[in-house]
Amino acid sequence: MGCTPSMLFHKSRHSSGSQEAALAKVAPTPVCNKAVQAARAPRASLESDGFSVQLSSKKDSYVSQMGNNFATQLHIKRISGSSSSSPGGRAPRRSSLALTPEDEPLVDVHNRSPPPSNVPAALLYAPPEPLELLCVFPERTSRVCAAACAAAARVGGESQAVRTPRDALDAFRRDADARIPHVVVVDARQPQLLDAPLLARAIRGLKNTQHIVLVAVVKKSVYLKDDFAVLPYIEAGFNRVMVETLGATAWCGEVLQARAAAAAARALAGAVAALTAVADRCRDLVAVTDDQQKILMTNKSWNRVVGFSEEPRSLSDSAGGEALRLASTGARDWDAPVMLRRRANPDPVLLPCRGSSIALHRSTSHVVFVCEPTTSLENDRARGSLHSIRRGSLDVRSVASDGLRRTSLAKLQGLPLEAPITKVISLLSAATEGAPAATVACIDRAVDMLRTSELYSPQMREDPKLRHEDPIATDLIGALLSQGASNVLSSRRSSNDSTVVRTQANRTHMKHKTSGQLRELLDTSLSWEFEIFRLEEMTRGRPLTHLGLTLMGSRFDVCSTLECDERTLLHWLTIIETNYHAVNTYHNSTHAADVLQSVAFFLEKDRLKSVLEPLEVAAALLAAAAHDVDHPGTSSAFLCNSRHALAVLYNDVSVLESHHAALTFKLTLNDDRVNIFKNLDRDTYKSVRHNLIDMILATEMTKHFEHLAKFVNVFYARPGSKEDGMNTDEPLALDTTALQSPENVVLIKRMMIKCADVSNASRPQKFAFEWARRIAEEYFLQTDEEKARALPVVMPMFDRATCSIPRSQIGFIDYIIIDMMEAWAAFIDMPELVTHARANHQRWRELDEAGVTTFADIQRVQRLTTTTTTTTTE
Repeated sequence: MGCTPSMLFHKSRHSSGSQEAALAKVAPTPVCNKAVQAARAPRASLESDGFSVQLSSKKDSYVSQMGNNFATQLHIKRISGSSSSSPGGRAPRRSSLALTPEDEPLVDVHNRSPPPSNVPAALLYAPPEPLELLCVFPERTSRVCAAACAAAARVGGESQAVRTPRDALDAFRRDADARIPHVVVVDARQPQLLDAPLLARAIRGLKNTQHIVLVAVVKKSVYLKDDFAVLPYIEAGFNRVMVETLGATAWCGEVLQARAAAAAARALAGAVAALTAVADRCRDLVAVTDDQQKILMTNKSWNRVVGFSEEPRSLSDSAGGEALRLASTGARDWDAPVMLRRRANPDPVLLPCRGSSIALHRSTSHVVFVCEPTTSLENDRARGSLHSIRRGSLDVRSVASDGLRRTSLAKLQGLPLEAPITKVISLLSAATEGAPAATVACIDRAVDMLRTSELYSPQMREDPKLRHEDPIATDLIGALLSQGASNVLSSRRSSNDSTVVRTQANRTHMKHKTSGQLRELLDTSLSWEFEIFRLEEMTRGRPLTHLGLTLMGSRFDVCSTLECDERTLLHWLTIIETNYHAVNTYHNSTHAADVLQSVAFFLEKDRLKSVLEPLEVAAALLAAAAHDVDHPGTSSAFLCNSRHALAVLYNDVSVLESHHAALTFKLTLNDDRVNIFKNLDRDTYKSVRHNLIDMILATEMTKHFEHLAKFVNVFYARPGSKEDGMNTDEPLALDTTALQSPENVVLIKRMMIKCADVSNASRPQKFAFEWARRIAEEYFLQTDEEKARALPVVMPMFDRATCSIPRSQIGFIDYIIIDMMEAWAAFIDMPELVTHARANHQRWRELDEAGVTTFADIQRVQRLTTTTTTTTTE
């Protein structure tokens, strides 16, 4: 969004320190401005002009809100110098001019002002909630505070009393168990103990506090000595001012009024938030301005084309044309073109625009501009998600080579070389000759898409499935996909000279001796229900060495493939596991062992047995074991934001994955005792190295949709005709002919290690829940460090005080896991991948609906469920 919904509560901005300026803020109309001028003028001069001036002040205990009934009214009456029948007598006038809205005269704007806009009453809805009252009184035993709390209890609400501003602000923290107050009563009687205006400004500075009703309690003497005594409090953000009283009836009346005002404010804020979300979800470009065409809000479509700025700016800075001229004339509705200056393109674009002026009374408060995107703008949006590629009509199987995709098409056309993509573009261009205009437009759009440098680069889609309030889409998924440009394997340089290796001092070689229980556990290492956490416990945090030697040394005979002995493999596994950080809750050697076990399980499937060579199998197992070696427990984005040495070394591009691959070969090649490649010939070593690096780099989450889209387009044929295939929801059929191509086998290996890397959500529930706890804790620690170091928070939703674990897992399964596991499960014939994922998704959904957020609550509910099930069975 271009702003928060609070910016839509537009009001004129005046910097005033005087009573007259404050009065002008309350009534910025021509008539009320005249009243303000009267307030400035001496009484004698007004009376000499035929006016009588009366100032009346309401001295009740209750002062209503500024916008409804201002306490002090200024009455200006013209003194009738003669009767209406006298010669030269003036026409009868309205007898009084008041500051209250009901007494304001109609303002003539030459019939160009819009009529009052209709606000549907049903939209102003707020769910009924019991009153939450917060009293801020510095005195330890305040009788006025006790009276306010007693009144809250009498009307069926709850109250809380605090003494300091810090405690008051802590009450607005959005914790899981926090109850945000609806009404805040602040003691303003003793400025030396509590600065009430400063506290009010601090509360108003917090997010989503527009609907909070602030009440200032003042001394009676202060209130009565000045007609404008309430203005400083209202300017600070208070809604109401009340004279100190101990009367139960007075406080009950005040609390009831404040409760009604808070409910109305909540309904209004909720309606604005709903309408803002509607604008944010639509594909049209939407901008809302004030009556001076200062931008108050823009939606995502507008920001994508024009750009986004935190500071309010004039619409004329980024737009021009007839639409702006009509808006400035006060027209009610109009259809006219608007010229937008685009953020990433020097050429402006002309768009059809529909506009409306909004007025609740007679003066325009907001102006709405809705621009319809044209085909040229739609072409600028690259879609890399699986949803958009499944139903497309574009066959991109010829674009499998990474090197060719990243080579400039313009240069290729000028060389005596021709890539498959240039042939496709040439054929499409030739097809436009003599074709209808609509067909030409479609082909031109397809050619523009093919000319992009990244055909599969992911971007967040404008999909109703991605709800505005869903923090997963905006935080977790966005952060996982927000890395830099693509990697080109052929152009990466080695970083062996700059990588620091952990010392192995005082560490003896491990002998692979296993107890009877450990041997029994390792015998089940090719089961999808393998007890990885039990292995972690039995090996005292060294599961990778034991499991790796069992799978690589015995089951898959990697030593024979690499022509090395088992002791060298043991040393290699030992040094790789040593360079995993045991302090990490998730990215440790247990995660590496889990990914290794998943890859081994996948390799046992007949489909992969028929496709992969023994050298590729060995490379896949080695890549799984080393894919996260020396992981610091933070994301690549964190390293880039903190200017870490690794981010500088790898130019902010695939930082962690590049480091994992480089360190793997540094550790391997530095010592003959661990060099499992020392007996391979040059060509075989190059092949193994290329495969291992490619699979490690494939685990980068920024390439998730790119790898998934390539896999689906290559190995799954669309049913039906081309026309019908664009909108079909039928399952995709496996294309076995694509298995013969070496380029396509690369896609299989990438997809295999990707699925293994995030297979936690497709495991049985007890494993999935423990992995979810571990990754959440690691993200919490990163967020804590980002806040402590004043760095940008990559995933704001992973704040341990506010995060909902079930909701984070629901989003991860919805947007990352399900589509990928469906494609991979169909390819290797393993339906349990999808079955477990959907079962876990359903359980997380149940916990979320039950209001469970933290892992302590989750474990308590799980234990209760287990106990209930056991009792029912007995």
